[in-house]
Amino acid sequence: MTDLGLLGPIVAAKRTELGERLGDMPIEELRAKARPTTRSLKAALDRPGGRFIFEYKRASPSEGPLNASADPVAIARAYSGVADAMSVLVDPHFQGSYADLRAARAAFDGPILAKDFVVDPRQVVEARLAGADAVLAILAVLDDRAVSEVMTEAARFRMDVLVEVHDETEIRRAIALGAPLIGINNRNLKSFRTDLSVTERLSPLAQGRTLVAESGIATRADIDRLSPLVDAFLVGSTPMRDPDPRLAARALAFGRVKLCGLRTADDLIAAAPAAYAGLLFVPESPRSVTLAQAEALSGPKAPPFVGVFRDAPLETVVDAASRVPFAAIQLHGAEGIAYVAALRKAFAGEIWLAQHPADPPRAGGDRLLFDNRGGGTGEPFDWSALAGHPGLGRAMIAGGIGAHNARAARALGAFGIDVGSATDAAPGIKDHSKIAALFDALRTVSRKERLRICA
Repeated sequence: MTDLGLLGPIVAAKRTELGERLGDMPIEELRAKARPTTRSLKAALDRPGGRFIFEYKRASPSEGPLNASADPVAIARAYSGVADAMSVLVDPHFQGSYADLRAARAAFDGPILAKDFVVDPRQVVEARLAGADAVLAILAVLDDRAVSEVMTEAARFRMDVLVEVHDETEIRRAIALGAPLIGINNRNLKSFRTDLSVTERLSPLAQGRTLVAESGIATRADIDRLSPLVDAFLVGSTPMRDPDPRLAARALAFGRVKLCGLRTADDLIAAAPAAYAGLLFVPESPRSVTLAQAEALSGPKAPPFVGVFRDAPLETVVDAASRVPFAAIQLHGAEGIAYVAALRKAFAGEIWLAQHPADPPRAGGDRLLFDNRGGGTGEPFDWSALAGHPGLGRAMIAGGIGAHNARAARALGAFGIDVGSATDAAPGIKDHSKIAALFDALRTVSRKERLRICA
């Protein structure tokens, strides 16, 4: 086994903890209480496109506190709609517990990986009893016999095992053990430093397995770099340290997407992968909602709303903002600096100002939204007008964006993209299959898909 370096004391503490907590308890006592899972981590990660396991953890030994007060239920809800699976740290060194796992299980419908230092098959059963569908087996910690025992115990309850490797020797061991699901950890166990080239070096050695890149994945550029080499990503620190884990997770998986023209509760469910839900308050538009409709859509599980107005009286906008929890207000008309300044005094969220990129920048807002003049045409403007624009990195891009060109629009380098009529079945009626196709198009192409394409 590998020299555990800084991980050594953690593993030693785990063995001590188990001795004190479980003692000589026969595994049969635990088995009698457990039932097989009906969820499969591997099946979730084998679906087309790059897939994501987003992690709940309050802290880590290498980074210290990340979000010490984070509520597992709130984080599980934040990840819903973007996470194909969830990982929950249950080890005390990460300020985790099985109570966190049980809480997350109650709020998250997909597979959950119990993230622990497994050194005893009884931990597999404990994880299942807490609601886990998969466990982690770290080859640096376990010899082959111990790994086989963990895999056998997991199979008893139809659980998956993510077999974690760090180097060439370990990945060859994982293959010899018949592990179908392998995690490549980019973190050096001695120094705790991360290096994405570990995935680049090891992934070619494990053809025919489902590969997960772990650790050090902080940006969309990291996702794009590794996506040809793996099928999925396990990401924890980046969203957990972000003030808005929901937005951070979506930015990694799809980029920031505002889906506009939503009108029903079913629309909001279909739009769960979106960073923002756009509600139009433009009465002449068939996509418009009334204030009563918007209030009915509000609630603790609702996504961040962007209220879209065009030349509405200031008091109308302020009244709407007092009754609907807007994350941002988007002004799509000829509202001037004085109007924006007055709105700023009454509204604490962001103000987005729509304009054509060739026009002089509108002042006073937090973001620009680049669109055709007038907006709502369903046609893209000439994207070459964005070249060298100083505000591009903080701007949204709108106009004729759909599944056919969303990836190209995202690649322009804006803060996010705004999608509207391209996901309509008819004006004012969303086509949920088009929404699904949009987010499928924004996923990276996984390693297995690339191999099929090249075959």
